[in-house]
Amino acid sequence: MPIRTAEQYLASLRDDREVHIGGDRVKDVTKDARFAGAAETMADLLQMQHEPSLQDVLTYSSPSSGDLVGMSHIQPSSPEDVKSRGDAMQVWMDTTCGMLGRSPDYKNVMVAAWAAAAASFKRDTFDGSDNIKNFYERVRENDLMMTHVLVNPQVDRSRPAHLQESEIVAQIVKETDEGMIVRGARMVATLCALANEIVVMPAALTWQTDEQHKTTNYAFGFAIPTNTPGLKFICRPPVAHLDAASPMDGPLSLRYDESDGIAVFDDVMVPWERVFLFRDKEAEAVIRGKTGAGPHALHQSVVRAVSKSQFMMALALAIAKSTKIDEHNHVQVMLAETISIAEFTRTCRVAAEAEAHETPFGTFAPAMRHISVWQSMFWKLYNRQCEIINTLGAGGLVGVPSFAELAGEAKGDVEKYFQSVNADSSKRIKLNRLAYDAALSSFAGRQRLYEQYYSGDPMRSMSQMYRSYSKDTHIDRIHDMLDDLEGRQNQGWPHNGGPAFTPGRF
Repeated sequence: MPIRTAEQYLASLRDDREVHIGGDRVKDVTKDARFAGAAETMADLLQMQHEPSLQDVLTYSSPSSGDLVGMSHIQPSSPEDVKSRGDAMQVWMDTTCGMLGRSPDYKNVMVAAWAAAAASFKRDTFDGSDNIKNFYERVRENDLMMTHVLVNPQVDRSRPAHLQESEIVAQIVKETDEGMIVRGARMVATLCALANEIVVMPAALTWQTDEQHKTTNYAFGFAIPTNTPGLKFICRPPVAHLDAASPMDGPLSLRYDESDGIAVFDDVMVPWERVFLFRDKEAEAVIRGKTGAGPHALHQSVVRAVSKSQFMMALALAIAKSTKIDEHNHVQVMLAETISIAEFTRTCRVAAEAEAHETPFGTFAPAMRHISVWQSMFWKLYNRQCEIINTLGAGGLVGVPSFAELAGEAKGDVEKYFQSVNADSSKRIKLNRLAYDAALSSFAGRQRLYEQYYSGDPMRSMSQMYRSYSKDTHIDRIHDMLDDLEGRQNQGWPHNGGPAFTPGRF
């Protein structure tokens, strides 16, 4: 099956998967209000691949079947392929205002990168190279949606969970001729209720320490269908206001709440053909280092951030214009700040694609140094965009009524008292409800937390950026300059009769 239609995708979710939320086991995630909005959004994204005006951007011909498959599956063979992939991702991200961290392309690019580096999975303990290639082809040719879990449950955060002799952590408990048996839990499975497959890769085996666990029960990688017997997902409550009087009261949260959950493996059988890494003490190094998948996954993220920051910028501009506060100098400074954030993010994407380079696997990847700059800064800048919108909207964000009031008994008063100089009551209520949902609601809070932690602890990421950055040439430059100035001084510099050089004056 090549690219799927919206209905084909929704039908694939009616497979008796075990999803729990609010004390209920959900019978059909496509019909349950807590998941239906996001399910329809994901379906719409897949349907866009069938639009004639977008097919050249969103799809390419499969190298194995010749059918049209999603562009995010491509294994770039040139810098132009990297940019084409970015352009395809931008279409989906612009459509969803950058609010979907786990749109299908996120895992697609990651699995494609792993498959391109399949030789990295040929290990002494297990040869998973063919398995990762076959899995990649399966998801590409069937347009499958994926979720993943990379983090162990938070039990005792003074030490990594896998060093605690914990029965809670997902681990291998048995091996059979058919496969391995896994028991325990992993987090955070974003999109778990709406995915067709779950990818389970190594949690951190080291944590600022050389200490390693005495067993390899925790060192594995695999992927299985989300309806596999024994696999269950326990999801957090929705952040959307499900009993809102009007859909306009939650224009983002009602459509883009991807849901997050914990994956519980109750003696789940994982067939050997679905295993990528097995009892490998260097499993984390394979995934995070040897495959070079990081720049590809973060390419999707920086493209998403471009759309998100541009949306937040546009929202701030619209809020300011609605009441003419954009005529004040201090407001213009804040608006310039949010414009700068959007342009900074766009520049990171452009630079990363412009300096795309060939990998050891014959593919091309975006330049990581520009992505690292974005990764270390964006979560803070996005928080600032939220703060700017909250500051500009002020009491208007908490005082705005439901859009449904325009059809209620108080319609006349609402039309009169909720207008502004540049917007009638309908336009202003819709705008302020959108701003509230984007910057102040539970949905907004989840977005801010997601940006801070979705790619790991930002402090560790920034520390890694420092450690990997080529620093010596820059440090040498400083000392060379000082040595040169000292040499000039010893030779009687300056020679124009001016005051002699005094250290510390420059």
